[in-house]
Amino acid sequence: MGAARTVVTGGHVISMDNDLGDLPGGAVLIEDDRIAAVARDAAEFAGVDAEVVDATGAFVLPGMVDSHRHTWMSLMRAISADMSLPEFLASTFYGTGSILQAGDLGTAALVGAVEALDAGVTTIMDCCDCVNTPDHAEAAVDGLTEAGIRAVYAYGMQAYDFQPPGFAGHADRLKDAERLRSARLASDDALIRMGMLLSDFGTVPFAHTAAEIRLAGDLGLVVSSHTAAATTSILLKGLRELNDHGLLRPGHVHIHCPALNDQEWRLLAGTGAKVTIAPETEMQMGMGFPPFRAAAEAGIAPAVSTDIVCVGSGDLFSQMRLGLQFQRALDNAEVHRTGTMPFSIGLTTRDALAWGTVNGADTLGMGSLVGSLTPGKKADLIVVRPRLGLVPSSHPVGSVVLQSTAADVDTVLVDGRFRKRDGRLVGVDLTALRGRAEASLSRVREATARLPRHGTAEIAGWFAQAERAATAHFGAAYKDGVPA
Repeated sequence: MGAARTVVTGGHVISMDNDLGDLPGGAVLIEDDRIAAVARDAAEFAGVDAEVVDATGAFVLPGMVDSHRHTWMSLMRAISADMSLPEFLASTFYGTGSILQAGDLGTAALVGAVEALDAGVTTIMDCCDCVNTPDHAEAAVDGLTEAGIRAVYAYGMQAYDFQPPGFAGHADRLKDAERLRSARLASDDALIRMGMLLSDFGTVPFAHTAAEIRLAGDLGLVVSSHTAAATTSILLKGLRELNDHGLLRPGHVHIHCPALNDQEWRLLAGTGAKVTIAPETEMQMGMGFPPFRAAAEAGIAPAVSTDIVCVGSGDLFSQMRLGLQFQRALDNAEVHRTGTMPFSIGLTTRDALAWGTVNGADTLGMGSLVGSLTPGKKADLIVVRPRLGLVPSSHPVGSVVLQSTAADVDTVLVDGRFRKRDGRLVGVDLTALRGRAEASLSRVREATARLPRHGTAEIAGWFAQAERAATAHFGAAYKDGVPA
C-alpha cells in the first residue's frame, strides 16, 4: 500500500529552515506523517498523486510550539484577568486546584488542546500541576490523546489540599510518576510523551526537589520548573543551591525567569538550560519584565508560551506580538537615554516567530522533529489565511506575527493528519464538547463558591510566610555543609 500524500501549494512558504528560507509560491509535499520535500516552484509537484490543499493568498508555516501551557485551568476563562501573582496563587491556583476532580481535569485538558489546535499550535508542553490522584494524570493524558495534539505531558509534583488525599506523601507521588512512565508513556516516539513539572522551588523541602530532579533524570524526562517568577522574592529561586548539588542539568526548561540576576543567567547558560517566557501573565501579575533580551544576551534562545487562559490569550500570535513589542520598547528606551532616537530596530518579527517555532521545539528537546518545514521532520504544518485578504502582505512574516489571530488559521496538520481544514476543526463535536465543558465548569464553580475568600492583608501575610519557608528549605541544602 502506497504512502498517503498531501501537497500544500500556492501559498507563501515560511519554512523557518535556514537553508530553505522563504518560498513565495512554493509547495510542501507530505507523505504519511513526514515532510517529504519542499519545492520553490509548486509546479515540481504538479504530477504527484496527492490530496491538494490550496494555500493561494495564505502563509504556510510550521505548526507553532507552545512550550508552557496549563490546560487544567482551561475551563476558568479570564477568572484571574485582574489578579496579581499572589492573588492568583491564593485563589485560582491553590483554591481551584484543591477541588478539581479527575473528570473535570480531563475535560479541561481536551478543551485546552482543542483551543491550541484551533490557533495553529500543534505542540504543547502541558504543565499539569494538578495531579491530585493517579486518575487525574490518566484523565489529562486521555484529553490530550483525544484532541490529537502533539504534547509533552509534564506530570506535576505540586501538592494541593485535595480531599480525600490521593497520595499518602511525596514518595507516593514519585512512584505514580514512575508508574505512568512505564505503563502508558514509555515511548518518546509517540504523539504524547512524558515530562515532569517540579514542585515550585522553595515551597517544599529541598530534599523533595532533589528527589524529583533525580527521578526525572532516571526516567529520561524533560524537566521543567517555574523559575524566578516573582521579582524581589526568594520564592522560585534557589538556583545556586541546586547547582551546588549537581541538580541544574542540560535541557531543564525554566519557565518565566524575569527575576534572574546576571549571575543566575550565567548559571543557567552554563548548565545548558532552556527558557520559555509568557509575556502576558508576567506583565500583568507583577512577575517582572519578560526577559527576552536577557535570555539572548546569556546565549539562550528563548521560547514563548501562553501559560493560562484564566488570565490571557490562548494563542501564540498574541504572545509573540506582546513580547516583541514590549522588548522593542525597552530597547528603544535605552537609546532614548542617550539623548537620541533609535534609527534601527534590532529585534525582528522573524526573531519572534522563531520563539514560537524552532526555539520552542528546541526548548522541548524536539528540534529534530518539529519547528520548521524541513524534509524528514514530522508533518506538523499550518496555513494562515488573512480573514479578509483584501490586500496582499508586503511583509509576510510581519503579517503572521503582528497581524494574525486564531481566526486566520485555516488549516492545521499534526503528524500529517488534518486537525483543522477550511477554518473548521476536524473530528471535534463542538456541541458535545461545549456541553461537557459547561457541566464541568458548573461543578467547579459550585465547589469553589464554598472556598474561603482572602483579603489583601491576609494574602500578603500568607506570601510572607511562604518566603520564610523558602529560606528554610533552601538553607537545608547545606545541612551537611557546603559541597566541595
